Amino acid sequence: MTDRCVRASAALLILVAGASALGAQSGDTATSARPAKRPVLLETSTITATRTARALREVPASVVVLQPLDKVESAAKSVSDFLRVIPGYSTKDYQSSTVTSPANTAPSLRGLGGTSASRTLVLLDGIPMNEPFAGWVYWPRVPLGLVQRVEVVRGGSAGVWGDRAMGGVINLITIEPRETAMSLKAAAGNYGAMRSSVVGTVRQDRFGILFAGDASGLDGWPNVKESIRGPIDKEVNSRSRVLFAKALYDVTPLLQLHVTGNYMQDRRHNGSVLKRNRSQVADVRSGLRWVTADGSAINASVYKSHTDLAVRSSSDALDRQSETPNLNQFDVPSDAVGAQLQWSRTAFRRHQLAAGADASSVSGKVNEDLNYSRTTSAYTRRRHVAGSQHLLGVYVGDVISLGGSTRLFGSLRRDSWRNHDASRVIRNLSDGSSIVDSTYAPTDDSQLSYSTGIRQRMGQAFSLRGSVYQSFRAPTANELYKPFAGSGNVITEANADLRPETLRGVEIGVDFSASTAFAARLTGFWNTVYDPVQEITIGLAGSTARAIAPCGQIAAGGACRQRQNLEAFYTHGIEADVEAYPHRFWSLRGSYTWNPTEITKAPTQPQLVGKAARGNSRHQYSASVAYSNPSVANVSLTTRFVGRRFDDDLNSLELESFYVTDGRVARRLTSKATLFASVENMFDREYSISRAASGFVRVGSPRLVEAGIQYQW
Repeated sequence: MTDRCVRASAALLILVAGASALGAQSGDTATSARPAKRPVLLETSTITATRTARALREVPASVVVLQPLDKVESAAKSVSDFLRVIPGYSTKDYQSSTVTSPANTAPSLRGLGGTSASRTLVLLDGIPMNEPFAGWVYWPRVPLGLVQRVEVVRGGSAGVWGDRAMGGVINLITIEPRETAMSLKAAAGNYGAMRSSVVGTVRQDRFGILFAGDASGLDGWPNVKESIRGPIDKEVNSRSRVLFAKALYDVTPLLQLHVTGNYMQDRRHNGSVLKRNRSQVADVRSGLRWVTADGSAINASVYKSHTDLAVRSSSDALDRQSETPNLNQFDVPSDAVGAQLQWSRTAFRRHQLAAGADASSVSGKVNEDLNYSRTTSAYTRRRHVAGSQHLLGVYVGDVISLGGSTRLFGSLRRDSWRNHDASRVIRNLSDGSSIVDSTYAPTDDSQLSYSTGIRQRMGQAFSLRGSVYQSFRAPTANELYKPFAGSGNVITEANADLRPETLRGVEIGVDFSASTAFAARLTGFWNTVYDPVQEITIGLAGSTARAIAPCGQIAAGGACRQRQNLEAFYTHGIEADVEAYPHRFWSLRGSYTWNPTEITKAPTQPQLVGKAARGNSRHQYSASVAYSNPSVANVSLTTRFVGRRFDDDLNSLELESFYVTDGRVARRLTSKATLFASVENMFDREYSISRAASGFVRVGSPRLVEAGIQYQW
């Protein structure tokens, strides 16, 4: 343990002791002994599973809802890290989103991960948040303090959302400006961590406004395994700034207009002097919610977003003594515009009908310099990649009540899309001559998605549920046209001939709730993905650099991979969730996922049959205990475990299992001020998050200690 860690841990203990002492002397908090009430698991409402509001005990899907108290009890600093308490959720490299590259932030559920493109749709207040060109997610866009609740639908039963909802849907629901309030927060920690944020709401008659700002910085730590570090290995760090605003206007009690704007600027170094990236995201969205005289509910929205990315990457020498620039992405813009319209109404007393349509248009470009020459200390080639994609989907749904104990669910959706204006051009920088000039022919495709389910209440305590579904994901423009340079000198080539992925699955489950103090859910699922897109290893460079088609020159120790469709991939498992409230001050929660995966058919890559999905862990669990008594303190402890997994398609690069324990303590100093402290990775475990054929290993976050104060009024 380093001196810095010792001092940070000691500071935390002093802070906790000081908070308790202040609590013993503070008389103004003694009257607030009763903690805020947390909604019981099965009574919680969700709008994400069916796109209409229903209680969890009324839907057939596997849904997790994280509430404000879950956020208060978490040591996480970002939304993505907050979601890690859900077993089965992961990002590509299991690294904190506060330091990892955007290409590694695509979320995964039920073993459907391992690539930079997400098979999980992420929504911000019901509107897509995935980066439009590549599919990954800029998590810093939404500060954790801005999120009111998170709804996570695992599996393809929420295919009513269309493209990218194949593996599930994550809906981040932000605070509504229903009252006038303000929250200021400031915190600091080891490794130069600093965070400050403000969230304010103003309510005046029919008008409400929310404004939020967040600034964070981290000097960081080396993310390379200590035993192999060399002079080129530096700290991973980040600087992020976020602005967010939302305005609501209630024209009448039945008609509301809303508009939202979001801006993020993010800069980070990725573990060496030469590796860095810069991101900017700006979006605006507006819409209405209207309940008509006949009881119909209409939701409509339009949105526009612009993303700009710049990345510099390098190839590393095997001895970690030097690095060479290999890519300079100096201008990578992408744009998206879209619209959504939904109508719903209760009809014939037994039916809750819904119908809608959504459309989006995405375009992106990549301008990058490559083929660096040590002789001239300059790049010799410039590559320009461009592509556009239009998507249109329509859907209908129905929830049928058959008496008080049985409900039937059904939805049908049709999507069509077109890829066009796609090209790749490579030129010599010295004379402007063309090396590659490819224009890709437009392609069209369509897909049918469906979901049907049943929910049957068996007495007061038990409910049975089951569903059958088909969902899909269209390849992103990034997968179709743009190569990618990753850690460990790995180059992943694009593939313009990729076909869409289709998932067919079934799940069954049982819910048990004997009282408001205990609830449990158990779900079994069986899913097959047809034409799954995988990053296939084409060749390894070995101890010296060599050219490997179609990737080109691969540095020593590196690998050439290409995105290809296999024939079939199977993922199944069990999900269990339990929560209990043995006392008004105590809460206990536990979750477990068992999720084996297997490539079952791959005629062109027979060596992959029987292999597990890249990055997927067969076993994951989390357990937490929390004590919430405002007159004393709020204390929570969470442990999560991730089993062994592989960092390549051949299952030759094994990553060991790991567990980490996080803790948080908070104490109200006055009715408005709260002192808090948190520790992530309390026992300072070193665990691997990526491994290359060269022996290069990246590791996860070390022990992170933070303390701060929050002021609310």
